[in-house]
Amino acid sequence: MKGRRSLSASFIILVLLSVSLVGCTGVLAPISPTARLEVDVDSIHVGEAVNFDARSSTSPDPTLITSYLWDFGVAQRNSTNGYVSQVFNEPGRFDVRLTVVNDVGGEDSVSVSIYVNALPTAAISGPTAVKTGSMVTLDASSSVDPEGGVLVYEWDVDWSIDSNGDGNFQNDVDETNITLTFLPDSSGDRRGSLTVVDDKGATSTTTWEVRVLERTFNVTWKQQSMTVSWEGYLEQGETYEISHIPADGFRIYEFNGTLTLARDIVPAQWPEDNFTMLLTIPESSWNAKVETEQASPTSNSTGSIEGTNLNPYPTEPMTYTADSPDSLMETLLSEPGARFGQGDWIWKLTVDQADPDLIDELDPDPGNDWKLEVEFIVLVPVILEVGML
Repeated sequence: MKGRRSLSASFIILVLLSVSLVGCTGVLAPISPTARLEVDVDSIHVGEAVNFDARSSTSPDPTLITSYLWDFGVAQRNSTNGYVSQVFNEPGRFDVRLTVVNDVGGEDSVSVSIYVNALPTAAISGPTAVKTGSMVTLDASSSVDPEGGVLVYEWDVDWSIDSNGDGNFQNDVDETNITLTFLPDSSGDRRGSLTVVDDKGATSTTTWEVRVLERTFNVTWKQQSMTVSWEGYLEQGETYEISHIPADGFRIYEFNGTLTLARDIVPAQWPEDNFTMLLTIPESSWNAKVETEQASPTSNSTGSIEGTNLNPYPTEPMTYTADSPDSLMETLLSEPGARFGQGDWIWKLTVDQADPDLIDELDPDPGNDWKLEVEFIVLVPVILEVGML
């Protein structure tokens, strides 16, 4: 009986010694590291990167961390570096798991959640070609945010204008409504962009272009007559000047300016003083001069200046393209060879000495009433639009 107790005690001591030795050598339970993970952001937009920092992870002495096993949910990576960056090109919530492993096989894991916001989609509907003077409406209501967020609309209405003055012609925010409406007044390609912003700040930009076409017009020239007149009284030696602009909105084809002096009733005042009339048209480099004459003792003294066929007179309808009737009118009136009579017309009337007077050294007729009447034949363009879109 005593021998059996001695054998059992020896076996127990052997077992305890074996357990103690196992704990010292570590062959049954590797020493584990401690994983720690930090991120610079935990919410991003599709296409952006997150920086992951596991450099604060530790392992008990004398062990060392030898490997960082990264599982980003969309990709996996095995690295010896505790600092990595990962781009997320898909939306959703991703649990990123890091496992650190030391040189004795111990490991530890830690996780962090990253939210990736889907980008909105910017979309525009509207015309691609219009004529000048036609209203254009571009509609962004088909733009969407995949997560259903409320969108903000930022329109750059004209890439040829830097409205915010920052040197970049393509980043202005000129309108913020869901639709953009404008009235183009000149032909050419009109370009701009739309940027939509979701409730988390993600953006999407699309461009738009509208071709603005000239309008087509038929032009027919019609003759019209007009008369202007002035009158007054001048004494011998005096001068009177008249300045006016007759050619406003039409071409001058013909004119006749006649100066008529009033008859003196008292014979003692005969012969009447005559006038000199000078017409100057500076923009046309044209001038003419005439002196009044009395054809008979019973008639008024008169003098006339006239001109004919001063500008071309198209007799058949012609077709033109232009941005507007006003711009076409300007073109028609500015055509080379068709600008005679534009600008100021200056009439200068001077009272001359009648010779001889009935009484020497005494002028019984110191002056005269006068009237200047100018008749114009003008060519007026009748502009009618054709070929409306």
